[in-house]
Amino acid sequence: MPGQSQRQRMRDAQLANQRASRLRRIVIVGSAVLALVLIAVMVVVLVQQNRNPVASAPSELAYPPNATAARDGIVINDNAGKPDVGLYFDYQCSHCVQFEQSFGGALSLLGQTGEIRLVHHTRVFLDQGNAHGLSHQAALAAACADVVGAYLPFHTAIFAAAPQGPYTDKLLLETIPTQLGITGTDLTAFRACNANQNLAPFVQNVEDTAAKAGLTETPLLTVNGKPIPAATFNGKTGDDLKAIIDAAAKG
Repeated sequence: MPGQSQRQRMRDAQLANQRASRLRRIVIVGSAVLALVLIAVMVVVLVQQNRNPVASAPSELAYPPNATAARDGIVINDNAGKPDVGLYFDYQCSHCVQFEQSFGGALSLLGQTGEIRLVHHTRVFLDQGNAHGLSHQAALAAACADVVGAYLPFHTAIFAAAPQGPYTDKLLLETIPTQLGITGTDLTAFRACNANQNLAPFVQNVEDTAAKAGLTETPLLTVNGKPIPAATFNGKTGDDLKAIIDAAAKG
């Protein structure tokens, strides 16, 4: 019947409207719930990041990974029970450059072969208190190289470049890292370490500790804390170094 068909159509339209309204409510509620879930996830992630910072991030380091317990140097070879040899130097010291050329390789070899426990104590007194001087910059770059496991080759490269003139940012942050193959995330970490200056207090503490101990000369080699007189090295070569250290250890 015509009247019945019209009522049926109206009923169908009403039901369709109701279904559409319910669907809209479901979509709105679902979107709101999803938004709340996403916000909650972001909050959790941020909280976790704050609670568990990345330990290896350069900005969080107070001292290099191989720093001594007293934070007064960097351990090159930790051979327990062997003569404790400390090398004190300033990267701007011309006599230190000469010492490195004459004895640096032999000293490193003694450490690598387990003959000595070798520690580097990098001085910065030639900057005369200028925390941004070349000695500080070189010492900081070397300390940051320790962060990426490249301290000793970086140290050697700094001294090798010394005869070419004053150290520059390009040398310390670009040339030497390229020479040593420091790339990718290591290069990023190394440069961030230099930029944030977080190891600068360590560099200064090495200097202050040596100064307080009355160690005023560079280069200076100590064996079990006892300085070896500079005259001992006159006319000597790297081949004589082990005998010099052994004699000092016995004395």
